[in-house]
Amino acid sequence: MSRLAPDPPAEAAPGLSPPHAPAPAERAPAAAPDQRAAPGYYYGWVMLPLATLLQIGTIPGQTFGVAVFNPSIRESLGLSHSGLSTCYLVACLLAATPLTTIGALMDRYGLRRVTLGVVALVGLGCVATSQAVGVVSLTAGFFLLRAFGQGALSLAASNTLAMWFERRLGFVSGCLGAGMAGGIAVMPALYLYSINQIGWRATYAAIGVATWLVILPLFVWLYRNQPSDVGQRIDGGPSEDDSTAHAKPPAGPSFTLREAMRTRAYWIALAVTAMYGMVATGLFFNLVPLFEWRGLSAEAAAGSMAVFAGAMAYMQLQGGWLADRAPLHYLVSGCMAFQLLGVLALITTGGWLGSLAFALALGVGQGMLAAFGNTLWARYFGRAALGKIRSSVWTTNIAACPLGPVILSASYDGTGSFSLGLGVFAALLACAAGAGLLATRPAPPL
Repeated sequence: MSRLAPDPPAEAAPGLSPPHAPAPAERAPAAAPDQRAAPGYYYGWVMLPLATLLQIGTIPGQTFGVAVFNPSIRESLGLSHSGLSTCYLVACLLAATPLTTIGALMDRYGLRRVTLGVVALVGLGCVATSQAVGVVSLTAGFFLLRAFGQGALSLAASNTLAMWFERRLGFVSGCLGAGMAGGIAVMPALYLYSINQIGWRATYAAIGVATWLVILPLFVWLYRNQPSDVGQRIDGGPSEDDSTAHAKPPAGPSFTLREAMRTRAYWIALAVTAMYGMVATGLFFNLVPLFEWRGLSAEAAAGSMAVFAGAMAYMQLQGGWLADRAPLHYLVSGCMAFQLLGVLALITTGGWLGSLAFALALGVGQGMLAAFGNTLWARYFGRAALGKIRSSVWTTNIAACPLGPVILSASYDGTGSFSLGLGVFAALLACAAGAGLLATRPAPPL
């Protein structure tokens, strides 16, 4: 099988000019100068807003993004609540299957090529969903949005930061999370406004076309794989003069996926990530019914998202600071503990106080999850197989997410209350919070 050719050098442009792509792998003559002209700034600070934009770009495939379209889709296609939920469930389960392959492609061919392909497929997912005429075509659209939006694009965003930062990885992950929180606070409201003005089909189509015409060219211009592509080293350290710098990996642990799977920390962190996704998806997919069950309005449910986003932004900045200084297993346990507090607030407390406690606790838990999720995998297991390792985690997470709505729906259909389903969530989260304390850094592989 022939190997793909390396990306061609990017041309300079006015304003912010991206540096040249990596030189060929062959050693240049000793007298030849280094052709990879490094910029006068650390290019990782260009990659940070690009990674943030990737993360915000997952919103059309996230549950809270899809939920805005659900009433219009149900009415347009004549679907019941259970029919739409079934489409979403099947799409989520199918969306888990390609992620391990995508992660392996990132490791083999580099983040740049795979990320560009994923961005293009997210646009295709939006356009395909806008053309849905029935259950099969809607499920296909949801599959594209979940597999390449919520799944692969999130993987690309977090791996991008891990390739460019080590000492300040927690800090930049917090910045990414704060940007995502801003997206959560703003984008669903913009989607809803657009749906009311031009309809759900035109809105999905417009998101897809904007992805192709604006986001994709921007990433072609600016996105680079790693610091050595621009003659720099991770964290902006002194660049090496010889051409072997491109092949030299960052210092630190270097696990393969198989070696990572032999550690306790891998399985605990994977289970915590999947459980948080399952519970959060169940809560957000049924947010309005849950609030009405507690005597609150749909407007209160929508308002809780702003509180959630604010708490999430604050905690991701603080969590990023903690991730650079404190043992990461405390954050693993803490995110589960705060999600547990949010669930307990729904069970035990009604009125505005309960909704406030619910949104604040979930926001803090989400911030902690992002803080350890964007740092733990690179720091515990290294970067050599980061794509495969993280894609295995996201595969499990995406497969687990649709189980949350199923648990809560079964609870309500069977008992007329969400209490049983929320009780199951609380018991699982309590166990996970305790297990998180055992997710300590593994010993390097032999």
